Amino acid sequence: MTQIAHIEEESSFMPITVKLTGVSFRGAQENIRQFGCAAIGTYALIRETDNEFDPNAIAVSLGGVWFMGYVPSRLARIMAPMMDAGRTFIAEFVCRNETPGRELVGLTVRIVETTPSH
Repeated sequence: MTQIAHIEEESSFMPITVKLTGVSFRGAQENIRQFGCAAIGTYALIRETDNEFDPNAIAVSLGGVWFMGYVPSRLARIMAPMMDAGRTFIAEFVCRNETPGRELVGLTVRIVETTPSH
């Protein structure tokens, strides 16, 4: 069973490590090069309910200002209703994805729930 399939079957959210998508848009390349490092630590997850391409879109951002990429759509489809219901999450830095000879960089993060216990 994949990590995502496990999340679909459980009401609890287990931390999951993912590569961000959409890293070639909205200045993400420059932002990942500047802020995609362990010293930054964590990033905010922001629901984009008005996203014209994906109503479940979840952006990953530093300080709500610097766009880093998106939670992959397969996971966002599961997380979006959780976030819409008030659950909160952060993305922790794991690594910057770089390949020698390629200009495009990516970012791998670990998504963790931060919703306070009731």
